[in-house]
Amino acid sequence: MFDDVSVSILIANHTSAAFSPVTGVLQGSVLSPHLYSLYINSLPNLLRSVDTGATMVSPPGASRPIAINSLLFADDVAIFASLSGVQSMLDLAAEHSVCLGYRWKPSKCAVLGSPAALSDARLTLYNEPLPVVDEFVYLGMPFRYKGLHAPSILSLRSAGAVKVMALLNSVGVNRNGFSLLLCSRLYKAFVRPKIEYGLAISHLDYRTFEALDKLQNRLVGMFVGGSWFNVAKHITCLPSMKHRYNVLATRYALRSATLPEDSLVVVLRGALSYTRLDRYICENSLYRSLPDPVPSFAGLKAHFSDFWQDQVDQQLAAATTTGKHVLLRACRPSVSRPDPILYLPIGQSARSRLVRWRLGRFANMREECPCMDGSFISRNHFPQCRALDRDLWDALPAAPPGVHVIDNALNMLPISGSAGPPVYWSALLSLLHAIDCLVHPLATIAPDPDPGSLWFYPPSHG
Repeated sequence: MFDDVSVSILIANHTSAAFSPVTGVLQGSVLSPHLYSLYINSLPNLLRSVDTGATMVSPPGASRPIAINSLLFADDVAIFASLSGVQSMLDLAAEHSVCLGYRWKPSKCAVLGSPAALSDARLTLYNEPLPVVDEFVYLGMPFRYKGLHAPSILSLRSAGAVKVMALLNSVGVNRNGFSLLLCSRLYKAFVRPKIEYGLAISHLDYRTFEALDKLQNRLVGMFVGGSWFNVAKHITCLPSMKHRYNVLATRYALRSATLPEDSLVVVLRGALSYTRLDRYICENSLYRSLPDPVPSFAGLKAHFSDFWQDQVDQQLAAATTTGKHVLLRACRPSVSRPDPILYLPIGQSARSRLVRWRLGRFANMREECPCMDGSFISRNHFPQCRALDRDLWDALPAAPPGVHVIDNALNMLPISGSAGPPVYWSALLSLLHAIDCLVHPLATIAPDPDPGSLWFYPPSHG
């Protein structure tokens, strides 16, 4: 596979003459990672010869302690020891590269250490001084001389997440493109993981969680449009970043308990009196709420959902007392199932009106209602508006005290399309069409001669 290899370069539709590489392995080959592993496998053993008491641990079953003073992930190598120990390992790494015919690049290396330790000496590789930095990104995580620096995660992730969301936005993940439910699922699949990378092993404070939630609100607002992200997150089942951290950290802690006894996390956890895993990760409220024994995968997922549901219920109860979050309190309380208006068989225009009602877009302007009774357009004004057909309101089910009649009708919709539409379905869609025309008197809104027909008479697939 590697004996007879030729390479050509394509630039501006012009192909260079073929040439054969002298050294190295081909990137993209299925054998390349394995060959590199065999190639570099002797380096850790060589570096362990520079052992110090601070890096010695005793793995279970080992006859003597072993030095853990280097971490390798493919060609990303981290070494740590005292100043003299690191210099000795750098010299060994240089000798190793000369013997095997490769070369490290000093300009891509960085030194992290306390300012006091590095004030009088410089570390060198191939007699070239290495740059000293305050922060370095290793495997996508920001590190400072004391270790992982969680507050820097936000600045490291935000630009990339916004860039990906903007790209998705340009291809239809926006309020005028795909449905809200599909947009939220694309966000969860392609954008949110960029924010969540590394959260499980990080210790974040209240301000960082608040900033992460603001970032998520900004990203959700990019496909919802405007600042209606709280209701949009609720009806599409997007939890807060604090809850996502709790879930990720809990899963990480549970996995760490099932690892082989010779894995690095288990060895370090047994050898050290203080670990981030025990101090922070296992102390999150979700992990401490787990029953004993820990449920199965399905049961664990249900427990996570119930935990978030309890938190949302408490938030909504507090909002009821203060009178805040009117639109959020008007939605269904469930956090585990999307609002049925997002997936029931409805036409695109009708679904848009249902979503806009949930988001409060029909009543977000301070304008006088065209009915000319002196009232401003608002949710509370619509049931008394003279420009809206009274028969349509009477066709909707009676609402409990304090609940808007349209919100009540939406909350009474079945969760499955197979259950069939309620008797008030056509009246509800006609009423929202009339409200749309009322609040947008200058817009050309197509009539809906047969509202709800897609659910009453689903198209045949025969």
